[in-house]
Amino acid sequence: MLKAVIFDLDETLLTRTEAIRAFIADQYERHRADLPGLSHETYVSRFLEIEQNGVINKRLVYPALVEQLGITQISAAALLADYEAIYPDFATLTAGARDVLTILSQHGFKLAIISNGNTVVQQRKIDAIGIRPLLQTVLVSETEGLRKPDPLIFLRAAERLGVPAAECLFVGDNPEVDIIGADAVGMQTAFFVSSTPWPEGLALPGHRITALTEVLPLCGIS
Repeated sequence: MLKAVIFDLDETLLTRTEAIRAFIADQYERHRADLPGLSHETYVSRFLEIEQNGVINKRLVYPALVEQLGITQISAAALLADYEAIYPDFATLTAGARDVLTILSQHGFKLAIISNGNTVVQQRKIDAIGIRPLLQTVLVSETEGLRKPDPLIFLRAAERLGVPAAECLFVGDNPEVDIIGADAVGMQTAFFVSSTPWPEGLALPGHRITALTEVLPLCGIS
């Protein structure tokens, strides 16, 4: 019987792609005077190319962006600080996320998040969308010294919840980072169809969902 549900953050509980595009466009406009000769399109597209859908740490992204675009009037450190301060305010909940978390909590399920990323940014995003009171624990890779799909970070989450891994459901959008990692420790899994397709040749997930509301019947909630 399931007793806990653990969620990925970006592209699962949050619509990351829309948020990062909106933020980087906003950053360009706010710092336009420090970016002479650079178009909006160039700044946004190069940032997105370098960060590879969030895979590359922003501490590496901004120095590369400054170097590749020949930016001299503002430093990579200043742009990174701007990102850490402003980007969390662009966080947008995926449709149905708050209702699903609320209903699960009301039915006694323990809830957690495991996210790869910058601790300050990820934690501030959670606060910005107002879901922290519904969560028992949050694990961010930078703080934990572990990154998904390392099995240890999934086991650590289950331990902090006080629930055996086999009684946890993990919900995430990345087949190899989220689903394979959780499956390796015996968690039940639900692949949330979002921005990352399921690779050919990879064993199928325990469950495949296209809306977060589909988590509820998996937990026996009608």
